[in-house]
Amino acid sequence: LVFTTLSESFLESEFGHEWDHKAPVEMVKWATQDHAESKDQQLVVLTQVLAHELTMGYENCENIRLLTVGQEAVLNLKHAHELIDSCKDGYLRLGLQHNQVLILKADAAHAATPEVLEKHGIPAAMSA
Repeated sequence: LVFTTLSESFLESEFGHEWDHKAPVEMVKWATQDHAESKDQQLVVLTQVLAHELTMGYENCENIRLLTVGQEAVLNLKHAHELIDSCKDGYLRLGLQHNQVLILKADAAHAATPEVLEKHGIPAAMSA
């Protein structure tokens, strides 16, 4: 799973120079208007689901807001990482916009991370 924060630079990289006309209207609205309730709040986006047997059926989940991990609201990208990383057993439940939910076995998802990174030529699980 690939996450980032919603920003104008992300939208431009994803939708091109005319992102304000090509990106989904709600994403443009969120990126150009301040919705933060606190200074450390960010809108987190699931940009891509990398192919793996654990993510079969979720391949079309892209460019969609991450709202919750488990029952807890996501405050920012760091908080999302902490919530996901702390879920070691049971199921990892990601609440997405439009009432979508992505559910993975937590232990299997954590165990598959090195394999997914290698398969897709990604040097690290997180950027600095």
